Amino acid sequence: MTAACRWSRLAVVALAALVAAPAFAQAWPAQKPIRIVSAFPAGGTTDILARVIAQKLGETLGTPVVVENRTGAGGTIGTDHVAKSPPDGYTFLLGNSGALASGVSLFPNLTYDPSRDFASVAIVGDVTIALAVNPDVPAKTFQEFVALAKARPGQLGIALASLGSLHHLLIEQMKKEAGISLVNVPYKGSAPAVTDLVAGIVQADLDNLPAMIAFVKAGRARVLVIGDAQRSPVLPDVPTFAEVGMPSLSASPWFALVAPAGTPRPIIDRVNREVVAMMKAPEMREKLAAQGLNARWSTPEEADQLIKSEMVRWARVAKESGAKLE
Repeated sequence: MTAACRWSRLAVVALAALVAAPAFAQAWPAQKPIRIVSAFPAGGTTDILARVIAQKLGETLGTPVVVENRTGAGGTIGTDHVAKSPPDGYTFLLGNSGALASGVSLFPNLTYDPSRDFASVAIVGDVTIALAVNPDVPAKTFQEFVALAKARPGQLGIALASLGSLHHLLIEQMKKEAGISLVNVPYKGSAPAVTDLVAGIVQADLDNLPAMIAFVKAGRARVLVIGDAQRSPVLPDVPTFAEVGMPSLSASPWFALVAPAGTPRPIIDRVNREVVAMMKAPEMREKLAAQGLNARWSTPEEADQLIKSEMVRWARVAKESGAKLE
């Protein structure tokens, strides 16, 4: 085959791809529900946000969008499931900073690579994290909690909502920097962790504010400090970690909508447009803010960049803190 013939064939293939991609995107979605996998239990922050997005996305796309909970192993089971799903535009993951970034440094046998096995759609939000205690704990401030933990080394239990999560690394970093000994009590999500905090089974919980805000407002949990850079309008009297002298603990777990690698770019772009418009809407931003969630949006490329940079950041924290899986 001559060089001219080879170039001619390549040109035909390229033209066919350019024609096929828009046609495929126009045919999607076609008489088939779209799944958004949440790798954490119902009632937790990831699940709450996934259901909000699913409802709105279903309305704008004119097709059913359902949330499927595939839980376990710090979110890695559901995340792995999506990584291995067909890249046909009918399966997405609402992933978080744990399974897509911090957990990579803690789970030794991950069967997926966040930077290789997913096509990012958008960053869709981040969340205020809070250190809360059961009301029976005699500590009204973070400083008093540290003093109590030093007086009772190894006697206070702190809920660990998800192994390998950003929260996991922050707990280890907090213990190291404050010079305290707490007993990590692992759970399969925020909902059961907060339930046991309220019941007094554990004395403390470093968790997402949306999962505990109802109990905080009811006086069944007391927030001592939050991880945001600034005070939360939901809890304006509660200081930040920076204000109590621990700026290294400032962090906001984030959420990203991703699809299996190879999902057609026209579909990625369509979902990105819908999600960005959704998150920019004032009513959505207000609705999420009332629960301690912050609406965010990005291009697919910006989402890719964040995921990769966060993998590097939390790998460093894991090494410095000595965090390990229980």
